[in-house]
Amino acid sequence: MPINFFQNGCKTESDKVKFGLCDDIPNASAYIDESDESKWIGIVNNPEKKNAEFYAIDNCVSIRKVNGDLESRCDGVLKEGTNLVFVELKERESKNWFGDGRKQITNTINIFKNNHDITEFTSITAHVCNSLKPAANRGRAVSIQMFKDDTGFILKDIQKITI
Repeated sequence: MPINFFQNGCKTESDKVKFGLCDDIPNASAYIDESDESKWIGIVNNPEKKNAEFYAIDNCVSIRKVNGDLESRCDGVLKEGTNLVFVELKERESKNWFGDGRKQITNTINIFKNNHDITEFTSITAHVCNSLKPAANRGRAVSIQMFKDDTGFILKDIQKITI
């Protein structure tokens, strides 16, 4: 049975010019927040006020390996029309935060490809957002290229997402 990544029970949405993606409650799903910027790990700029839907994946969509263990997966996917942005939210200083996030998104995208027709989407990208490290780092170029080689999609390492 295919895995549905777009479950209504996992969805939050916004059409604000600017909103945040949060993952501040342990063992709960990530979500959109429109008011408390101090909680925002990812920041979404939406200048055209498009309707954006964020579907939580981690702690919402049960994806299991053959042995029954949970698969590693990213926090969620931001959907606007036929555009998708897979998102992993991090709040840590450790040196492995980006590599861990890249692996989580890569695994999630591979599972997504096996369960959804990706030709239905005009754009698929990914972001590893870290509120403690908001700017891009050129030192991650090799890791970003590996992601593109593995998935065919672009990965960004910045806190801000523009739709």
